[in-house]
Amino acid sequence: MRRSIAGLAVGAVAVLLLAGCGDDDKVGAKPDLPSETPPLWNPCDVLDARLIEQTFGSTTVEEHGTATEPECRFKPKEKSGEAVVTSSYTLFEGTLAEAWDTMGQPDTASVTEPDIKGADAARVVASVVKKQLYVTGFVENGDLIQNVNVVDPAPYDEAQVLAGVSTVLTALSQHADDKGLTK
Repeated sequence: MRRSIAGLAVGAVAVLLLAGCGDDDKVGAKPDLPSETPPLWNPCDVLDARLIEQTFGSTTVEEHGTATEPECRFKPKEKSGEAVVTSSYTLFEGTLAEAWDTMGQPDTASVTEPDIKGADAARVVASVVKKQLYVTGFVENGDLIQNVNVVDPAPYDEAQVLAGVSTVLTALSQHADDKGLTK
């Protein structure tokens, strides 16, 4: 009995393998598929060094990241004492609240939920560590969760940085809506 079951199993596998074989003339060409998922956009499409200077007071150089890692970075001159700003995004099928549950924040961090025009939700986390202000803002537009990170060394103006993060989140959210990047 075991031999007949084993024989049937081998036979079934052989039939399945042969079923995959066929005349190459009858099968269409394989489609050209991208090897990597292309990015939706780059946050630098809407953010620029002028906005960062107006918003945070930092004179920076803009860096676009790469085609597959579209992070937008604004770096001031070394030892200038000015804020560094970065922005990127992720696609997430859940809500910002669900994504939030997977993240950790320092116990001493303050968390706010600003009202960002056009966004489904937003959160801003601020914390001071070793005399530097760290602020991260998140904005949800459908499956798109965008973020902005600011690191500002002392002396810093926390109110200005928090207002600036809200300004950048609003610009990112508006751009996502304008470009139809939300579901």
